[in-house]
Amino acid sequence: MRSTKLPSWSRRLLGFTPLQSPPHVFALDGRGLRYAQLGRERLGLRCRAVRRVALPPDAFASGLLGGPLRDAASFQRTAAGLVQGVPGGVREASLVVPDSWLRVTFAECGDLPRGGPALDEVLRWKLRRLVPFRVDELRVGAAEVSALPGQAEPRRLLMGFAIEQLLAQLEDAFAALGIRIGHISNTSLSLLDALPPTGPRSFVALALVDDDGYTLVIARRGEPVLHRYKGLTGSASPSAPLATPASAVRGGAVVRDLRLTRNFLDEHFPGSALDAVLLLARPDLEPEWLELLERGLGRSAAPVDGRVLPPLRGDGGGALNWRELAPMTGAARREVA
Repeated sequence: MRSTKLPSWSRRLLGFTPLQSPPHVFALDGRGLRYAQLGRERLGLRCRAVRRVALPPDAFASGLLGGPLRDAASFQRTAAGLVQGVPGGVREASLVVPDSWLRVTFAECGDLPRGGPALDEVLRWKLRRLVPFRVDELRVGAAEVSALPGQAEPRRLLMGFAIEQLLAQLEDAFAALGIRIGHISNTSLSLLDALPPTGPRSFVALALVDDDGYTLVIARRGEPVLHRYKGLTGSASPSAPLATPASAVRGGAVVRDLRLTRNFLDEHFPGSALDAVLLLARPDLEPEWLELLERGLGRSAAPVDGRVLPPLRGDGGGALNWRELAPMTGAARREVA
């Protein structure tokens, strides 16, 4: 996550010249580290390598935003083994982390300082009013997105925040291997970059479900309009946290939350319709969540797979794991400035 590295939709809005992301992508969570080399082709992407390694269950300290590495040297050795022997080596890469580690919120604003400490101070001041975390311990970034109809301030920011110590540890570990991490994003925004953008009047809903919680993104033209993360053990949202996916289903909390989201869309964009509702979840959770999404959003949902993503071919043959690779393809396709 860099304030100077903006995703493609914000780059279009702000008028920067795009830079293509490197083909090397790492994806990390509390269970493991993955690497993929995803080269661009005329009609899609080619997966030239996929590697995975498990991490110890206690590799990271626990917390509502994740936690720092317990043994940074051990993580560095693990990453070194993962990229050993990659043809041509890895010099620059993107990193995808869980939504529970890198959170997202929106803020309205007027004119902002151009950069440097003045901009950082303004962003942190705004974030302190929005989230119940120690903002001084966070890395904060922001990109301008389209304003909502009728909002009080003329501009709207998409703000991302994560624990500075954790991100710095990860960057340092890769830097020790000669790898520069040029962009850090979370799973949901990376997956959004993998989807073809919708038209100016079309909206798509994207739901991601994992063991830690679930995220719902409403997007237009590939740009997030709404982003909500609900943790299973706590949340930045003022609404009550969920204990487990099963209890949330039984209590109807998920459906109520989805209906509130649908109401948000109706309030700000009257007469709008969801062109698609997409789900990324484990196979055992798919049937349950497809039903929940339809009940809550009023439109049938479909799983994220090769039918809704750009073509992806593998050099090694065999089937590719779309659930694992989809957010990584978005990181490889992203244009930054």
